[in-house]
Order: sequence, then structure tokens, then C-alpha cells
Amino acid sequence: MLLLADCPERLTGLVPAWSPAPPASLDASDRAVWRALGAGDRLWQATGAEPAPSGFWSRGLVVAEARASQFDVLREALAGGWTPPGPVACAALAGRAFHGQRGRPWLAGSGNLHLCAAFPEPGLSARDAASLPMLPAVAMVDAIRAMTGGVLRPGIKWVNDVLLGGRKVGGFLTATQIQGERVSAALVGIGLNVSTAPPVPPTPFVPSVGSLAEAGARASWTDAWVAVLAALGRRMTEIAGAGPAGVLDAYREASLVVGQEVCVFEEEPVGGESSPESPPRLRHRGVVRGIEKSLALVLEGHETPVTSGRLAFAEHCRPFGL
Repeated sequence: MLLLADCPERLTGLVPAWSPAPPASLDASDRAVWRALGAGDRLWQATGAEPAPSGFWSRGLVVAEARASQFDVLREALAGGWTPPGPVACAALAGRAFHGQRGRPWLAGSGNLHLCAAFPEPGLSARDAASLPMLPAVAMVDAIRAMTGGVLRPGIKWVNDVLLGGRKVGGFLTATQIQGERVSAALVGIGLNVSTAPPVPPTPFVPSVGSLAEAGARASWTDAWVAVLAALGRRMTEIAGAGPAGVLDAYREASLVVGQEVCVFEEEPVGGESSPESPPRLRHRGVVRGIEKSLALVLEGHETPVTSGRLAFAEHCRPFGL
């Protein structure tokens, strides 16, 4: 795995040694993505130990500060024809314009993991594309368990929140490109609060925010980078080789919503956020009885599975008058 970074002094323990590498010395593909990420001419490279199945990751890029959302940058690069030599992981220690689903802001915190990964030609059929949102969720659960020796047991709140003790510690985004009957590229974005919990006003959807450190984990940024990449590599290899059934089982096992009464609301406009003064429209309420392969929710008393919307546990919906 080739590592490229503009801040090697801050990546303690990742590799034993770094070498200067002017951007002009990179091949065209590496130079294009390095420039697209907004990085400058300060660049070092190293060969890192494989954090996943042997030979899985081709590149790892780390910048001290991202000028824009790396998820958006990589999605635009893929749409513009960028073809990396293999799976590529990009991380920023800090940055601006990070966001979650539907443009909701994601605040960067010192020591936290802000990671995007691109998978060219992941070996998936188009019919399995709907299952890809399971990948980063299950990978984060795997990684947190691995970092803490199984002491911390995170759970997944449908569809894209990872919680510890009721507090949100992670979230994720996914995107795919489909050509014909195959997925030509997949992209995931992961935010994991390792060291700090950013100040986020409570809402029924995210009542509180936490971090691994607050939950008692002694994990560093480097620990999180290695554990998350290892989990992503294993789970993507599993999906490509055997289909999504095993990852779906893991998603269901880690689900926090099955058996719980929930409220599912209409999504806010892109970039918007609800408030008690301007609540979203309630679409469904009921006890979750199951999760389908497509991640649709099966609610008791509802004939049609719920495929979209923003979920809150019923106990947290009082600010909306419910």
C-alpha cells in the first residue's frame, strides 16, 4: 500500500519512515487525485503495512486539512473518468465543508477519523448496489470491536448512524456508479469520533453525540485508520466474493431499531435541519419487526416496507409533539 501525506509528523506509528516525494514525481492518476484533494507541494510517501486482506488497498492519502468535502471531490473525480489503480483511502485530519446525508454538516474534531474510500470495479452486480450502505456501517462496528477487544459493542441506528450507549459516534455516506448490470465504482465516506465529541445541538434524530474516548477506548487516530481500513477491506472482499448475505446478517445483528417503536419522518431539504418550531412531516410510526435485504424497514401494522425517511426512536419525539 503506497501512502502519500503532507503531514507525516502527525501520523505517529503509521509507518517507520517517510521519503520526500514532489507531486511531479507521481504518476498521472496519483497526481490528479492529490491535486483534486486540494493538497499542495508538501508531500512525503511511504510503503505501509497492509491493514486488510493482502494486496487489497492500493493507495492511502492523508492531508492535514481538506479544503472541501473529500467525498464530493472523489465523487466528481470518478464521474469525470478518474480510474484509480485499485481501492484508495483518503483521510483529512481536519477540514471544511464535511457533511453527512443530504448535506447535513459534519463537524471535524481533532483526533477523529474523516475517511473516504473509492473502490473501482468492486466486482458487484447492479442488483446488489442497494446493499452497499451496509458496508461502512458494519465495517465501523467491526473496527470499534477490534480496537477495544470487544469491550465496546456499538450498534447501528437505521440507516446510517453508529451509536455507543445511545450516543452517536459515527456516520457514513455511500455512492455508486452503475454501468449496465455491474457496479463500476463504489464510494464510501466515514466519520468516526475517536478522540473528541464535536458540539452538536441535540435533536430527536441525534439526541447526543459521543466519542470512543468518552466511552473508555484508548484508541488513537492511527488505530482507527488501520482498524477501519482492515474492516472495509474484509467486508468488501466478502460482498464481492459471496454476495451481501453475510454483511446483511451482521447489519441486522448490530441493529438498534429491531423490536423498537420508531417514528420515520420525511427528509428535510438538502442542507436543512428540523426544529420543534418547524417539524418534519411524520410518515410512519410503529415497532420495527425486521430489515429487508434492501435495508427497507418492516413495521408492524404496515403492509409496505419503509424505504426512506429519517428515523427517531419514539421516546425522543416529544419535541415534535408526538
